[in-house]
This record gives sequence, structure tokens and C-alpha cells, in this order.
Amino acid sequence: MRRRAVEVGLVGLAMALGTWFGGWWSIPPLAAVWQLLRKSEPAWLAGLAAMCAWCGLLLMEPLPPLVRLTGRLSGVLHLPPGGALLVTLGYAGLLAWCAARLARAVRR
Repeated sequence: MRRRAVEVGLVGLAMALGTWFGGWWSIPPLAAVWQLLRKSEPAWLAGLAAMCAWCGLLLMEPLPPLVRLTGRLSGVLHLPPGGALLVTLGYAGLLAWCAARLARAVRR
């Protein structure tokens, strides 16, 4: 269990660095490669790693501007306060999960 948590953390770090240097489109290839290398791991772990990566990147931003931005964006999208953050993290998780599931299907 501990090994799996460390592995997800390292994959999350790789996804955070990939996003920092390459943008959001680095998430699907990293998730697919991880799924191909670790055949027995469930695909939702790739999604969890991506969500942790983007959460870490968001926490690097100064808090007051981030709170103002998410408040305004949540209002524009007709979401409850903080809903924009959940949508952002969900998007990262969904990208990684879909890529991992696709890699698993292609491998078979």
C-alpha cells in the first residue's frame, strides 16, 4: 500500500512538471505511459495523480488572486463558490483516467 502511494506521488510529480513545462496536453501521454509500464495498476490512480499534480500547481499561486478568480469564474459558470476549482481538478483527473483506460485497451 505504501509503495503504491509513493508511486502515485512520483507520477503526480511527473505530471506536475509536465504541466509546468509542456501544458495540460502532457497529462494524457504521461498517464498512458504509466499505465503501459504498470499493467496491474487501476486507471483511477492515474486520475488521482493528475488531480494531486494540479492541486499542487494551484497551491503554488498566491491565495488572494486565486480566490478572486475562482469566485468570479464560478459565478460565470453558475457554479457554487469554489466549483471552478473542482471542475479544474476533475478535468485533470478525467484526462489522465481516459488516457490510462485507452492505453489498457490498446495493450490488450
